[in-house]
Amino acid sequence: MADDPTSFDPAGDPQDADGPPLDTAHAALGTGDGPQPPRRKERRELPDRWAYTIMALLILVSIAGIAVAVTIASTGGDKTSEVLPEYVDRLEPTSGSQILQQSTVGVDVAEGYDAFLIVDGKEIKTTADGLVKQLSTGIVQFTPGPGRPVETLPSGRNCVTAMVWLAKDGERTAKPTNWCFEVT
Repeated sequence: MADDPTSFDPAGDPQDADGPPLDTAHAALGTGDGPQPPRRKERRELPDRWAYTIMALLILVSIAGIAVAVTIASTGGDKTSEVLPEYVDRLEPTSGSQILQQSTVGVDVAEGYDAFLIVDGKEIKTTADGLVKQLSTGIVQFTPGPGRPVETLPSGRNCVTAMVWLAKDGERTAKPTNWCFEVT
């Protein structure tokens, strides 16, 4: 066996008939490319702590902003009269108040604005519906009565929406202002 050019020496390294001993790690893989430097483990670095801090602050500011917007929104209920949009001067009756079934409801809009009303879901847009407009003073009102879309305000909670727009821009740009009150 000593004459065999591809002999294996159990005490030593595998022998290649034509060259030097092979690296045992590579010999087991069968690559025979020789020794290679050990692989470095890839380090994953955490994002910068400042990035986490900034993200957390942005989330907190966003939540605070939503809370403030919900608190001061004038989109209905009993507190609308306290925070009116710039184009509404006054609501009639004030939100949260108590009125009688035949009471007048309406809005006093800022100069240069126009409006119509939606009373308990029914649009009041024309004089035939009972809408009274005095745009020189900004008053837009409705009084329930016979033959009108709302003959009496039902007892309990009632809500009105004033659809208000800048007169020069037209009704298609109307924005709602909602408020509610109790009818006795």
